[in-house]
Amino acid sequence: MAIKRPSKSRGTPVRRPVSSAAVRHVEVRAKHQMVPGEVYEGWLCKSASCGLVIAIAPAPEGGKSASPESDDHLSVIKCPYCGNEDLYRWNARGKHPYTPKSA
Repeated sequence: MAIKRPSKSRGTPVRRPVSSAAVRHVEVRAKHQMVPGEVYEGWLCKSASCGLVIAIAPAPEGGKSASPESDDHLSVIKCPYCGNEDLYRWNARGKHPYTPKSA
């Protein structure tokens, strides 16, 4: 008497990685490139102790512009002031005046 077995394997199913939102790198301006009182496009640092403007660096001549395609992607950005690294939504950027913290 033969034992009937299914033709398909009952082993562990193949696990596919879940595709997450594309995380891209954005160049930011350094502290010494910013002038107090000027308005810059970017984000405010999410660190409660910092809260300063993280400005997008200007695109190099002949290179791609700083604005990627129209999708709302996440960007990993490191604050040039406090060093806090966090995720920022591209569509959440805005124009903010730069006011440095006094020592």
